[in-house]
Amino acid sequence: MSVELKHILAALQGPRLHGEDSVTVTGVTHDSRTVKPGWLFVALPGSATDGHKFVADAVRAGAAAVVAEQPPVSLPETVPWILVPDARKALGAIAAAVYGFPTLDLTLVGITGTNGKTTLTFLLEAIIAATGGVPGVAGTISHRWPSKEQSALHTTPEASDLQALFREMVDAGVTHAVIEASSHGIQLGRLEGCAFDLCVFTNLSQDHLDFHETMEAYYQAKRLLFSDLLARSAKERRAAVINRDDAHGARLIREIEKIPTLSYGLTRGCDVTAEQVSLGAGGLSALVKTPSGAFSLSSRLIGSFNLSNVLGAVAVSEALGIPHSAVQQGVEAVNVVPGRMERAPSNRGTILVDYAHTPQALANALAALQGLSRGRILTVMGCGGDRDKSKRPLMGKEAAAASNVVVVTSDNPRTEDPLAIIEEVAEGVRGYGFKLVGAGADDGPAKTGSYVVIPDRRTAIAWAVGNIENGDILLIAGKGHETYQEINGARYPFDDREVVREALGKRASSATRADSGGDLAGNSPPTGD
Repeated sequence: MSVELKHILAALQGPRLHGEDSVTVTGVTHDSRTVKPGWLFVALPGSATDGHKFVADAVRAGAAAVVAEQPPVSLPETVPWILVPDARKALGAIAAAVYGFPTLDLTLVGITGTNGKTTLTFLLEAIIAATGGVPGVAGTISHRWPSKEQSALHTTPEASDLQALFREMVDAGVTHAVIEASSHGIQLGRLEGCAFDLCVFTNLSQDHLDFHETMEAYYQAKRLLFSDLLARSAKERRAAVINRDDAHGARLIREIEKIPTLSYGLTRGCDVTAEQVSLGAGGLSALVKTPSGAFSLSSRLIGSFNLSNVLGAVAVSEALGIPHSAVQQGVEAVNVVPGRMERAPSNRGTILVDYAHTPQALANALAALQGLSRGRILTVMGCGGDRDKSKRPLMGKEAAAASNVVVVTSDNPRTEDPLAIIEEVAEGVRGYGFKLVGAGADDGPAKTGSYVVIPDRRTAIAWAVGNIENGDILLIAGKGHETYQEINGARYPFDDREVVREALGKRASSATRADSGGDLAGNSPPTGD
């Protein structure tokens, strides 16, 4: 697509143009390395690098114009530049204009919250498909639509990449786009230029305090999706869907009273709620009550936290006018979400891989397993480096509170010392009264109330797989769908699910296969996801 610079100026607030406004722009980027002839380069200020340093590189690559917060140095007179007060906010508005305002041609749903975003995108993707619509998703696991899927570098892409993604979706025939809106993405302006039809709030618990510093600041970043982006959306019919069971959700409902809101949860007064709830090893079922009537619903997803996710999907569907039959069909079609309580085929005990990397998410995952185990619950877990340090002992405490045995290991240490991170996690495990035991062959099986420290994650998983017995449940938490481990700034191939399969293969080759099965209900082993 192409657009004259003067039309881009019309999408900005308070721009100051230096040069001609008749220049034609065919693309936009914030990365000087991706500039193509005819593109507009937006210089973003950053904590690590400053985009203003790369203006000359962008011009040499063929940039037709430059947007910056500071006057560029030594810019050719033939290249116009625009001075703006906030380049990050400008980037989204510019990208939307360059790519023809693609979200105006989509039903756009934004989902924010600490936990549940990814699962909700999978549920809505299946529901939209069941209506005959064409869903597109931008999220943590991937950015995808029926004809394409690409890996996600960030949960919420930078604004220029996001608008280009939406343009691709529209051109491919996508009717509904569902996007995970991270607090970073919201606060850094990556969603500027998006015309939302509906925004969802799932919950809020401790995470990302390395960036936001306080829970209040974290909440306020999430709130902006509703009070700012949704409130000024160009869409005629806008609505919010909010989890009333969450204290921050209840607060948000009170604070955005001018926006039509549909609440969900089990709290009294919710617009979408559930009765006759059954939670078990095979999944969940309930009688769901909505403003347009009640209907029965079942899902293979386990745990009360997934009941909340399902109710959120129902509430979104209700707000969009999707019939209950399509909701039933879509929800029942989702058997697994990658890296979210994902079962690994096992001939002894049950093995689950989950992305839980916050105290609340880990508590939710382990709570779902209580009462489902005929034996012990073993948990392999750690914490990422260069992130919120205050949650590390809390993670250890939650693991100990609902497990018989905890294996503390490395997650993504990034640039931190893995052993230092492990010690901070172990502090929480010890604080719950767990005792450190050895992990050697001569140390015997770990008893309830004990923990082991195995810094190498592959070795830790192998040890745990080798120590589960019939009726046990092994939860491997923290990385979920991730296919890498980040150490000293470099990413190395590592997939918890593949490592589990590797460990099971070695165990099978060195020992007689157990006779009993391994799914949560005690039936024959699952065939895998």
